[in-house]
Amino acid sequence: MSLRLRLTLWYTGLLAVLLLLISVMAVSQARSNVQANIDNDLRITGDQVIRLLQIGSTSGPLAGVLLPAIGGSFETEVYVQVRNTEKRLVYRSNNLSDKIIPFPEEYYKAAEAGGRGYYSLSINRPDDLRVYYAPIDFGGEFIGAVQVGRVLSTEQMIVNQLATNLFWIIAVVLALGAGVGYWLAGVALRPIKEATATALAITRTGRLDARVPVTGQRNDEVGTLVNTFNEMLGRLQELFDKQRRFSGDISHELRSPLTTILGNVSLLKRGRALPPDEQAEMLEEIESESEHMRRLISDLLLLAQADADLVLTREPVELDTLLLDAYRQAKRRAGEREIHLLHEDQAIVMGDAERLRQVLVNLINNAIQYTPPDGHIDLSLTCLSDFAEIVVADTGQGISAEDLPHIFDRFYRADKARTRVVGGTGLGLSIVKWVVDAHWGDIEVESELGVGTTFRVRLPLSAGCGDNKPPIDEDAPDVVQA
Repeated sequence: MSLRLRLTLWYTGLLAVLLLLISVMAVSQARSNVQANIDNDLRITGDQVIRLLQIGSTSGPLAGVLLPAIGGSFETEVYVQVRNTEKRLVYRSNNLSDKIIPFPEEYYKAAEAGGRGYYSLSINRPDDLRVYYAPIDFGGEFIGAVQVGRVLSTEQMIVNQLATNLFWIIAVVLALGAGVGYWLAGVALRPIKEATATALAITRTGRLDARVPVTGQRNDEVGTLVNTFNEMLGRLQELFDKQRRFSGDISHELRSPLTTILGNVSLLKRGRALPPDEQAEMLEEIESESEHMRRLISDLLLLAQADADLVLTREPVELDTLLLDAYRQAKRRAGEREIHLLHEDQAIVMGDAERLRQVLVNLINNAIQYTPPDGHIDLSLTCLSDFAEIVVADTGQGISAEDLPHIFDRFYRADKARTRVVGGTGLGLSIVKWVVDAHWGDIEVESELGVGTTFRVRLPLSAGCGDNKPPIDEDAPDVVQA
């Protein structure tokens, strides 16, 4: 059963229950009002009969000579009977002819005790005769009882007709409601049907650029669902595009060193009489390309673990110690470039020391790779209220504005021609971004072509700021000059 049909049945069922409830209440109220009016008329008639009898009974017991005066003064559909103290009939209205209104013993005894009330009898149909009874008193003494009855067939027919009319009205309303509800359910569920068709088309064709059409501004739940579905498709398309580029980039990165290695191995196998210096050069090239592949595979493994929600170690880490170690290592690799540690505050964060060390090494190596020999690189660590800020600034070639938003993408290279020459894998900044995010920090980049680039990493502190340390003296004995 389709959702559209189920919704229609639910709405129709709820509407049927409500209409039936209203109809039952309406018929019950109508029957109650009719009976109340009839009971009131019977009581008034009965009280009139009692007054006439009390006036005509001069000697106490009911005077038969005065009883005929009762008849003819009431409506023809009203029946009147009078019984004496022995429950015998002493008067019966002419419209009763040879019929007698029964007087059950319990109600007669109630009249003897001074009570009055109503009861119903079944003549031609259930409860079609309504009877009012009351005692006749004279001088404080019970001398008889009066019965006033009326046939309710006309009123019952009217109430039954009302119930029949309401039944047919309910049937028509339910039919119309079901039809309109089915149509409205189709209109409301049309976007879902279109979303299903779009998903099926994507499954069959593999085209993730398809979207569910949205007509107008829909702020309801269905509109939210469609917009979310389209947003999910956009995200999936972006991820698949990245995956395709990622696979292509991996193939390219691995093909180049493998080609070099295989070529050199082939030459070494065929050219056994090659000079020793050429053989050494080939072996050095094989070693270099192998190292490049090792770094690439190691970075890919780390990113794969990151995608699988790798859990990092959480322990106190002294950022100032890590930065000092990274600074000393960088000076050995900087060549003619100048590296300065401008400011170093004591800062402790909760995290993985090896991963944070990798952040510093990757950022500094990136600065060294893209900074010319006559440039310089500045490092600093500043403790600010509740977070520590690491700054790596260089005077390198810079990054263009169009490349800046993509530098943390895997294998993205702003300068594709030079990156392979300097030995990069295109994954360093991706790893930096993942590690910073995993430590609940953030990273910002400012860059200008031909001027330089500045990376700012902010990490939450696990304790307050410590005392500031003085800048590192580059001439100190424990610092190795480049």
